[in-house]
Amino acid sequence: MSEQPMALFFDVDGTIIWYKPGADVDATVATAVPSPAVAKAFHALRQRGHHPFICTGRSLTLVSDKLLSLDVDGLVTADGACVSVGGEVVSDEVVPAELLIDVARRAYEADSLIMFEGSRACVTLVPKDMDYKNAMGVGVVHSVEEFTGMGELRFSKFVLQESDRARLMTPENRAFFDEHFEEFALGLPVYEMTLKGVNKGAGVRRVLEMLGIGPERAIAFGDSENDLSMADAVGTFVAMGNAMPGVKEIADYVTDPVEHDGVVTALRHFGLI
Repeated sequence: MSEQPMALFFDVDGTIIWYKPGADVDATVATAVPSPAVAKAFHALRQRGHHPFICTGRSLTLVSDKLLSLDVDGLVTADGACVSVGGEVVSDEVVPAELLIDVARRAYEADSLIMFEGSRACVTLVPKDMDYKNAMGVGVVHSVEEFTGMGELRFSKFVLQESDRARLMTPENRAFFDEHFEEFALGLPVYEMTLKGVNKGAGVRRVLEMLGIGPERAIAFGDSENDLSMADAVGTFVAMGNAMPGVKEIADYVTDPVEHDGVVTALRHFGLI
């Protein structure tokens, strides 16, 4: 590795955050924290002059204080839709309101729970008669009319559990979503969708351009489909030991699983800490 400062992009869930088997996903997103070894590694990166960034599918509102305490240079959130550097939001792409309303209508008609995420707010549209536990503390609406009545709709992505996605994806709806959105399997089992062309790789490129750093001095870490776009944006792509098979196949290096602090293993392997 170069002795010059490197830019490093870390996925969160499944990369620096470990989900215990059988844990409630919503609760884990709200409460999980990086391990002491990972926190120490981030501190060492900063001490050596490198530039660590969180690069997550989570929206800006769901990046916890514990993650921010890692003292990163910036955040690439909502799968690349929102980029902030030094605490300042420099880009924030949102899905057009008319598309969001169409998505909400299709999900509601299919009795599919769907969560819309943005840099300012998140809201879950709950199907008729569903008993929903709001574990992450996000807003809840119970009809398309209530959703559209929220005022300005500034959402960058939306998230579906596998069972809700299965109900939603009729042939007609599949054609609609394929036309407008990119879909990523997170393996939880959760799926998320962003506008076409909006992905983590695009967010990483924006950061590198701002820093004046080429891809040869950039490393990205990930475990699921929404991390794949980073591989083309950086010189070195690291897959976690717990990564989905397709992610491992394209990786330059496969490290230990997240529960064994694989991020730390990889940083030592490349001589960065």
